[in-house]
This record gives sequence, C-alpha cells and structure tokens, in this order.
Amino acid sequence: MQERSLKALGEEYERTAMLVKERIARKRSELRRLGTSLSDEAYSIKRELNVLYEEHREAKDIAEHLKSYYDKDDKKKGVLRFEYH
Repeated sequence: MQERSLKALGEEYERTAMLVKERIARKRSELRRLGTSLSDEAYSIKRELNVLYEEHREAKDIAEHLKSYYDKDDKKKGVLRFEYH
C-alpha cells in the first residue's frame, strides 16, 4: 500500500470534488435542455443532482480538513505547544 500524506490525500479529494462538479454541470445542462418539463426524466435528473451536490460538499469538506490538518510547522513535527495566560 502506498503511503500518502494527509495533504496529498486532501488534494485527491479536491480533484474528486472537481470531477463531481463537472458531472453537476452536465446534469444541469441536461435539465435545462428539458426546460420546465415535469417528466420522469426531469425528476430523475433532479434526484441525481441532489446526490451529486451532497458528494461535492462532502469531498470539499474532507479535502479542506485533510489539507489543513498539519498546517502549522509544530504540528508537522508532532510538537504540541501550550500557551499559559
């Protein structure tokens, strides 16, 4: 198994989010093509869009969390600093 840093994994999730965003654009285009149709196809596309929106949000949230997990230099070294007030 290939070892990856959290930042690299976050970037992979970010790429996934971009791919999902492209799929969303295609589905929205299909929906626009149907116009104000109340057909089963339109409802199916709307359901797919809802799932894709959720996938996109989830991938972006995970990417942001992973990429920012070790942002501070001390965290990269595994050092925790405590501030006393």
